[in-house]
Amino acid sequence: MEGLIELNGAHRGIALVLGDVVEADDGYTGEHCRDVVELATAVGRELDLPAERMRNLEFGALLHDVGKVAIPKEIINKPGPLDDAERAIVQTHTIEGERMLNRVGGFMREVGIIVRAHHERWDGNGYPDGLAGTTIPLEARIVAACDTWNAMTSDRSYRAALPVDVAVAEVQAVSGSQLDPEVVFALLRVMGGSAERATPDEATAREAVPV
Repeated sequence: MEGLIELNGAHRGIALVLGDVVEADDGYTGEHCRDVVELATAVGRELDLPAERMRNLEFGALLHDVGKVAIPKEIINKPGPLDDAERAIVQTHTIEGERMLNRVGGFMREVGIIVRAHHERWDGNGYPDGLAGTTIPLEARIVAACDTWNAMTSDRSYRAALPVDVAVAEVQAVSGSQLDPEVVFALLRVMGGSAERATPDEATAREAVPV
């Protein structure tokens, strides 16, 4: 038992070091990940996740972009929209992130599943595996919603932060298509906004989340 506790502590320590690596590699990404951790854990508590899943959620949020350390900086920091080839390269960060965490082992393999799936969409049009609905791990659905919210309400290299009321409208617009409606409902409750279960316009292919 003592050995198991020590091993889990080592895995946690490695995860925190990886978080530091992300921040050292790109200051914006590191700050973004810390902000997503804070919001994701609040949403997890709102959804009453048990302790073990809260742990995985916390590290999934912290490390959701760890794979971006393998993406060329000229693409990550491009001051404008990505072209199709650049977008395809960036999208590999989910697979790369899972690969890195699988090498750590232990419960970080569970975290790797969250990292791989955090760009899947509720309607099945996400990546890398085209998962849909509840086949996407709940923790990944939470990270996706919080990642979306933080990206919209933060200054980016290609646009200024959106006002909170606009961000609320955006996440409601993609609730049930891009994002899990129940997670959006919990997110808006945490943010103190108007928490309504919005019905998306199925004729549109809107996306409110960054690559």
